[in-house]
Amino acid sequence: MKILYICSDTSSGMLPFATSIVKTVSKSENLDVYAITFDCDKPLYQTYLKDLPEDKIHFLEAPDNKIKKFLYKLYAIHILREVKKICSIHKIDVIHLLTSNDTCAPFVRQLKKIARLYYTVHDAIPHERAYTGIRDYLIRKYLLCFEKIITRKADCLVTNSQHQYMSIKSMYPHKRVLFQLFPSLIMSPILYGEKTCPEIIHLEKYILFFGQLAKYKGVEYLCEAFKNNKNLHEYKLVIAARGHVYFPHTDDPRIIFINRYIEDEEIKSLFTKSSCVVYPYISATQSGVLSIAYKFQTPVLVSDIPYFREVSDEKSCLFFKNADTEDLSKKLELLLFHTDLNEMKSAQKTFYKDNYSENAMIYSTERLYFGV
Repeated sequence: MKILYICSDTSSGMLPFATSIVKTVSKSENLDVYAITFDCDKPLYQTYLKDLPEDKIHFLEAPDNKIKKFLYKLYAIHILREVKKICSIHKIDVIHLLTSNDTCAPFVRQLKKIARLYYTVHDAIPHERAYTGIRDYLIRKYLLCFEKIITRKADCLVTNSQHQYMSIKSMYPHKRVLFQLFPSLIMSPILYGEKTCPEIIHLEKYILFFGQLAKYKGVEYLCEAFKNNKNLHEYKLVIAARGHVYFPHTDDPRIIFINRYIEDEEIKSLFTKSSCVVYPYISATQSGVLSIAYKFQTPVLVSDIPYFREVSDEKSCLFFKNADTEDLSKKLELLLFHTDLNEMKSAQKTFYKDNYSENAMIYSTERLYFGV
């Protein structure tokens, strides 16, 4: 079966998600994989997928001119032309929109006429969000509108979360909805990275949050729990996340904000040097953050939201009550002072092999297409 992936979102979550799937599924003996990628600002997909065969990966870029770039994003006719050409030459069976492909929404009907259309739904129900202004609000509404258009018109909807699978089934009862394992976000630059963030080069004991500063990730609960716990005085809290700090905070020498883009080569050091990583999300539909922690066998504390309960177990991580700073504080102490971390790390290694390995992803993806 011949699959054409379209990847047009290069945000910090979508880029490794799409890259991991394309590279891994390309190793399948039963699927013939092609891909079209679209880099709007930097040659990101070109950097991560450059080692794949040139005849299989087609890299597109937006022009430097701001007006032309805006028009390309508004109606990405160049993507449609490339799709038609590739599908005609290679007789593609399935077109799969892997990322939040708002650029493809205006011509989704044309894509359906060319081949069976799959769309990976990332957030069927939008996350809690703290807007930075009216422009941010309008852009978000614009993107959500286009995502809904694709969701309604695609032949098959794909999700990487069993919990979200049930939500989508109830929202679109007449749609074919399919489940696929979430890919590992570990790419070569992360796995073999040797850089250390200069902001923490001299730190020895620290608790880590890694990701983006977004309201649904509940970082304020972690900060409050950490500040109020006197038993953690020997530790620092490192918030390695880029974005708008949406909650009130005062300068605290024990809390270090690294509010910038974290290079892939810096991530390994961040995790392996940390005492533990905390994900205090108040909601999540699907996420690959645990794949990084489990690969580097970093002790993990997560909120007990449905998604984390779905993708982990009591042996691989510790859970705390969602949005409960008192319980978060207690579980931090339990994890750091009273937990057999060797047993946890061993469980993480096994969990990663069973759920994030290349074989697991290939098997899950083959079922996605051949099961229909």
